Amino acid sequence: MHAYYADMVVIARPESASQTAGPPGLAESLVLSSGRPIIVFPPRGTASKVRRILVAWNAKRESIRAVADALPLLAKAEAVEVLVVDHQRHPTGHGQEPGADIARHLARHGAQVEVRRLSSGGKDVGSLLLSQAAGFGADLLVMGAYGHSHLREWMFGGVTRTVLYEAGLPVLMSR
Repeated sequence: MHAYYADMVVIARPESASQTAGPPGLAESLVLSSGRPIIVFPPRGTASKVRRILVAWNAKRESIRAVADALPLLAKAEAVEVLVVDHQRHPTGHGQEPGADIARHLARHGAQVEVRRLSSGGKDVGSLLLSQAAGFGADLLVMGAYGHSHLREWMFGGVTRTVLYEAGLPVLMSR
């Protein structure tokens, strides 16, 4: 209930990996029900200046919301990379050049933006996001959460669950 009256919720992910097989934890519940952006820190993570931000962009409602929620941080960051994965699988909303429209939007707000387009090659997209965040030296990952039904994600895993439980950096999620 406290999240309803906050601009943003900041929590630490629990250390227990056993939660990934169980019912939704606090972070998942907050993402699903609070209507607020959530920043999830890894266990024993510390706050630092946010200089480099990786944005997971798929041109869907959840990622649009996440970018809007993170806009003050994105505008002040030294570098922002918009990562578009497998855009050919879901071309709706991307425009002629996937990632270009959101990059222009962010640049109008003062963000220093570059776009990278990758194919997952059928591999886990959540793991790909985390490896790209590490390669970019990101201080924060911004992404939409649960584009599929939560039940499907809970039963079969998915990008949100992978990132939520494996990220070694803070992640801002919105839905």
